[in-house]
Amino acid sequence: MKKIVVASHGSMAEGMKNTIELFAGHNDNVSYISAYTKKNDDLNETIDKLFDTFTDDDKVIIFTDLMGGSVNQRLTVKAQDNKNIFIVYGFNLPVVIEAILSKEDVNSTYIKKLIEVGRSSLGTVELNDDNNDSKNDNEDFFN
Repeated sequence: MKKIVVASHGSMAEGMKNTIELFAGHNDNVSYISAYTKKNDDLNETIDKLFDTFTDDDKVIIFTDLMGGSVNQRLTVKAQDNKNIFIVYGFNLPVVIEAILSKEDVNSTYIKKLIEVGRSSLGTVELNDDNNDSKNDNEDFFN
C-alpha cells in the first residue's frame, strides 16, 4: 500500500494538511508530523510510532521541509535500511498532491518523475510593467 508522510519543523505540515485535504480530500494513508510545536513532544517517539504502522509491503514517500534539517535527519536514520521508503526534501503543494492522487507504482523512477513535477510547478507570474495599457480585472487575468 502507498503511504505518504509530510514532515516539517513547526506547523508547516499541519497547514499543508488543511490545504491538501481541501484539494485531495482526507486520506488515511497520509500522515503529518509538525515537529517542535509542543513543549513535551519527542520527535524520535513520534517517528517510531509512525514507522510501527508501516508493513513490509508498504511503499512510503516521506516529504520533509529541509535537506539536512533535524526532521529530515531523524527520518533518514530511521528509514536507512528500508528499500520501500523514499525521502523527498523541499516539497511543495503540487508535488504532494500528485503523490497522493497518482496510481503509479512507487519506485525510484517514479520518485525522480515526482521531483520533476515539483520543480516544474515553480515559476513566476509575469506582471505587466505598462500600467497605462493593462487591465487589472479578473476577466483579463484568466484569458
